[in-house]
Amino acid sequence: MSVGIVGPIIIILFLILLFAGIRISVSLAIVSLLGIGLTANFNVAVNMLGTTAFNAIKDYVFAVVPLFVLMGLFSNIAGAGEDLYNAAYVILRKIRGGMAMATVVANAIFAALTGSTIASAAVFSKISLPEMTRLGYNKSVASGTIAGTSILGMLIPPSALMIIYGTITGESIGKLFIAGILPGILLSLLYILQIAVLAHFKPKMYGVGYVPDQKNESYKEIDLTWKTVFKPWPVLLLIILVIGGIWGGFFTPTEAGGIGAFGALLMMIFKGKFTWKGLWEALGSAGKTTGSILLLFITAQMFSRMLAITGIISNVTTWITSLGISPLLVIAAFCLLQLAMGCVLDSTSILLLTIPLMYPVILELGYNPIWYGIVAIVASEMGLITPPFGISVFTVKSALTESRVSSQIKIGDIFRGSYPYLAMMLVCLVLIILFPVIVTILPSLMLHTM
Repeated sequence: MSVGIVGPIIIILFLILLFAGIRISVSLAIVSLLGIGLTANFNVAVNMLGTTAFNAIKDYVFAVVPLFVLMGLFSNIAGAGEDLYNAAYVILRKIRGGMAMATVVANAIFAALTGSTIASAAVFSKISLPEMTRLGYNKSVASGTIAGTSILGMLIPPSALMIIYGTITGESIGKLFIAGILPGILLSLLYILQIAVLAHFKPKMYGVGYVPDQKNESYKEIDLTWKTVFKPWPVLLLIILVIGGIWGGFFTPTEAGGIGAFGALLMMIFKGKFTWKGLWEALGSAGKTTGSILLLFITAQMFSRMLAITGIISNVTTWITSLGISPLLVIAAFCLLQLAMGCVLDSTSILLLTIPLMYPVILELGYNPIWYGIVAIVASEMGLITPPFGISVFTVKSALTESRVSSQIKIGDIFRGSYPYLAMMLVCLVLIILFPVIVTILPSLMLHTM
């Protein structure tokens, strides 16, 4: 069957499966088998599925996934998120909007441990929301701050999305990690600036400031001294060791993941948070997370091969490059497509679906693929706080089920509170598109390519 017929069939079938609620990994496997079967034959399709399942994830680099997942889980058990938040709270507590700023700072540093938006949203929903509501923050602002700042989990390395992009394209995961540092810092600063401006013009939305009311049952007593500020030093040391080791070429991202996981385990032990039950639960959670990601890798590789065999990739690349439009318009169109997909899909699925088609076009247009990886990740992450899907928003709501304020916070409130952060993400995206050096400067200074 010709590509002109196979392409539309595959696209229509995939959309039907997607909206029918079929898991995306299963949907990818089905359309890949059908696409190859209609183009070649079904025996080839089945054999290719078997070889892809073995070859797609046998590489050493895939060990980075469970290792960094474990690093985040162990750090969470060790109370890293709470320590970081308390330290930022002590420094910023007397500033209007300081509590929201503290959430940004703590989330940015915690992101360097977890690499997960969902983990950040879940942790800070339980840590910072009670404090913000105690100080009189508008509940929409408080919950939206947590959902919006959780996005930093996938932009600041280590990031699961960077690992996914690197494995799909063959680009250096180490370079992608380093490339995400400055954009992550930029987005954090934009968040803080936005909070300062809104707190100035709408002070009632940002509470009454620091109120040390220890009689209030909801008040969580914090030692308001420099001891609290310096308490997270093991966390910061671990981040510097992992990211600095990759940047300096001392070890690969996979080795960095192993060192990070071991360091986080030591934090658990020395802080007295280690239990065999907690260790077993962390290992089980890491296994489930890794299994789901690797299954997506397998089916995404099959999907990429199907696109190549059917000629869809070459046809799309030829068609886009023959339009004669500005390359920046192509980038903008790709970003809009990923943002639209974010309304109904998670960011992992967006990258797995779009990068096999977009990456060849990016190379043909002469763009730096590391730079585009960060652009694609930011565009995909914006979908995590856009309705109707907004997985970060729903994660915040889910994490509040045991909170006394959860019943007073609706999904719509969280979405509204997150819109200013969505606007700052758009500003960040525009800046890194117009000024690629924000992304490329640090990778160009790396002592080793990995």
